[in-house]
Amino acid sequence: MSYRSVLVTRILVALMFCLGVMAIPAEAAKLTSAQRKELASIKKNLGKVAVLIRQKKYDEAKELTDTEEGKLDKLAQDAMLAETDPVLVSTKKLIGLRRKVLEKMMGGGGNKAAANQGVSFETQIAPILNEKCVSCHGAQRASANLKLDTFAGMRQGGRSGRLLIPGNPNNSLIARKLVAPANQRMPRNGPALDQAQLQLIGRWIAEGARFDGEKETDPIGASTKKKKAPVKVVMATGDEKISFMNDVAPWMLDFCLRCHSGNNPASGFSVVTFEDILRGGDTGEVVVPGKPDDSRLWHLVGLQDPIKMPQGQALLKRKDAKALETWIAEGAKFDGKDAKGALRAMVPTEDEKRMAELATLSPEKFADLRRESLEPTWKRAVNNEKAELLETDDFMFYGNVSTDRLKQISGWAQAQADALRKLFNETRKPLWKGKLAVYVFKDRFGYSEFNQSIEDRRVDPATTWHSKVTPTFLDAYLVLQDVGDVAAADSPGLQTNLTAGLTNAAIQRGAGEVPMWASRGLGVLLAANGASDQSYFESLRQQALDAAPKVSRPEELVAEGTFSPSETTAVGFTLVEFLINNGGLPKMALLLKDLKSGTTAQAAIQKVYGTNLRALATAYARTLRPGKVKK
Repeated sequence: MSYRSVLVTRILVALMFCLGVMAIPAEAAKLTSAQRKELASIKKNLGKVAVLIRQKKYDEAKELTDTEEGKLDKLAQDAMLAETDPVLVSTKKLIGLRRKVLEKMMGGGGNKAAANQGVSFETQIAPILNEKCVSCHGAQRASANLKLDTFAGMRQGGRSGRLLIPGNPNNSLIARKLVAPANQRMPRNGPALDQAQLQLIGRWIAEGARFDGEKETDPIGASTKKKKAPVKVVMATGDEKISFMNDVAPWMLDFCLRCHSGNNPASGFSVVTFEDILRGGDTGEVVVPGKPDDSRLWHLVGLQDPIKMPQGQALLKRKDAKALETWIAEGAKFDGKDAKGALRAMVPTEDEKRMAELATLSPEKFADLRRESLEPTWKRAVNNEKAELLETDDFMFYGNVSTDRLKQISGWAQAQADALRKLFNETRKPLWKGKLAVYVFKDRFGYSEFNQSIEDRRVDPATTWHSKVTPTFLDAYLVLQDVGDVAAADSPGLQTNLTAGLTNAAIQRGAGEVPMWASRGLGVLLAANGASDQSYFESLRQQALDAAPKVSRPEELVAEGTFSPSETTAVGFTLVEFLINNGGLPKMALLLKDLKSGTTAQAAIQKVYGTNLRALATAYARTLRPGKVKK
């Protein structure tokens, strides 16, 4: 066995061992002399805030608090302070105390003080966020661990780090995301904000990103809305023909929740809680207990010609519409636990019901489901191309390459699965519940069509494989374009792609996500072990060097969306290689473990390596300099 093979074997063994059993304490970041002076200045000015409050100069006190908090956020970002860092925690606590006193003295909030201070968050920015962002980044769904339904969540940021640098829109992540290229821009899969909205958000950040609501933990825009009137909830007796929780709530949530939720629900009507449904919307109550014909909801769903709701979707099934009518006629009674609680948390979705069913299936039954999904999935992508199935202990290969080619691929894959099983210290077969589906396309057309039809995305021309494994294994597949066996600077050959993809799919198993740069980077690094031609991997190092100028701030190195997918593979390959070579195997394992737990890359690096991202990124960048690129 070659030295490189021995090294890679040791890497995998150490990674799998450490992921399960090791831990490392976090260390506080070291501040530079200038940063310590800045921190002292912030604390001194927060002392001045207390003086201003005693002098009843509340406007000035709030403005100074906003300014100093903005300075602290920037300091924490520059110094790569973890959220749990004692310095940051204590100063944030002091700011919180100042704000609490201000809220009390100003009669419940800062909205009065900020009325004439430029762009209003509550009246001008919150409506944009509610319309464009909260559906994906809110209480019901928090993509990338980011919640924008409260200002507190917005201030905290998400997986990619802090969103706001008050006074500096150009370096604020939220502003950059809103104007990024199409495949990286937010809102994802939706129209871009218009120029007036972008300028308004930019002005608000430039003016200090001030909050002028009542409490930062309130729903954004809440201070501008009227208080909700109480409603009368009548509990079910058990003698009713229709159960709200079983017969009405499930389809109502599936059809209505997306438009009728959040801080700005359509027509002012929310279906988040049972009380919301009874309260109605902008036109008043929509359900009149005991009187279906007087209930606007029943008219919209079952009586009007044409039927108005659900909007833009298929009509309700007749039994669902009848259930609504009967439920209203029986008094619109509630048979749940908490009329004020979120229905989504109490009523499982169809997907959740399906997940629960899948959890009880044997591996054999699960494999039957996977097998049944192959042809429908394939036909959604390339309906006119016939595919062949070849099944082994761990895989279901499905593709339009020749029979001999499929057998060759299956041999490579099974050998890699056996190696992974040995290195992961696992005896179970298959490695993936229900086996891993491997779709193989003979040309670029099929691979591109799969991405567009199944993944709803366009892929970088240099991307020729990808994998997807969900925690429940409902989805577990690897997709390959047959690029041939001849290695070149722009392609390592199909066998190397297969090895990288299978390793990546193995890393994806279980709960939690690992960022693309880490998962693909490690997969490609391990695939490099068995490659006789290293030209492709050397080209990745050059590509990482070429992509380096995109990083203007250290956190962008590990943030999603900084690089194209192919650049992410190159940067991930070189960064993982750097981390393993310079930080040791146990630390790399702990980093992956923290990333899977949902910790941001910036915080995970701070915790595991005991250094800030700026220092680590600087050291990594030195390895990419032209003189350092391996030949």
